[in-house]
Amino acid sequence: MVEPKIAMVTGANRGLGFEISRQLGLKGMTVLMGARDSEKGEKAAVVLRGEGLDTRAIALDVTNPASITSAVDAIRSDFGRLDVLVNNAAVLQDIGVQPSALGEDVLRSTFEVNFFGPYRLTQQLLPLLKKSNQGRIVNLGTQVAALNQLADPESPLKDDICPAYQASKTAVNVMTLVFAKELRESGIKVNSVCPGWVITDMGHEDLPDYGDAVRPMSANEAVEKLIWLMTLPEEGPTGGFFSEGEPVPW
Repeated sequence: MVEPKIAMVTGANRGLGFEISRQLGLKGMTVLMGARDSEKGEKAAVVLRGEGLDTRAIALDVTNPASITSAVDAIRSDFGRLDVLVNNAAVLQDIGVQPSALGEDVLRSTFEVNFFGPYRLTQQLLPLLKKSNQGRIVNLGTQVAALNQLADPESPLKDDICPAYQASKTAVNVMTLVFAKELRESGIKVNSVCPGWVITDMGHEDLPDYGDAVRPMSANEAVEKLIWLMTLPEEGPTGGFFSEGEPVPW
């Protein structure tokens, strides 16, 4: 009997993280649903278990090094390996704030959640990912942080301004590239993906009107277009940035 793959999804109690957990569960994986609030995490896991999926809540505050260590220790003790890591947890606190007006507290707290947390977690989980036959790491990014579009005055996303979020997500793209480079020979594939404009608690409906260039999607629609990166075959890409199934400039 083939053992199910073990997946870890951060920020999994709602929005994209919840839907990613559902769709990985539908593929037969055991999904560890990381959530800062353990009660909310357990409620989310119970919902998906009610759909017949193997989901388990795991307390994880990516801004707390001790919480990360505790979560990694639990995965090591219970499973001894990890096959898929999805760094999804993120905050967006500065929509419409010009960089000159950005408070340092917002800048630092955004980087703690969006960059330092995923970086620490990835580092600590690498020994368990290396025990997998097909280790996969997927970092949730965004095209509004792609340097090519930020430098393009004609970009359809030119009116987006959220400097802390954009800077932190650009750093996530760098993280993707350097880990992909280090892990290339190990067979672990590391990619970044922009889910698009998703209507969640973070993807508010009152964002700028992008016209026909960008269309809001449900979490279900978005995840259907990115789940493939979590189940890549041996010949699949690494060190890439993707949106709607296609590589995009960054």
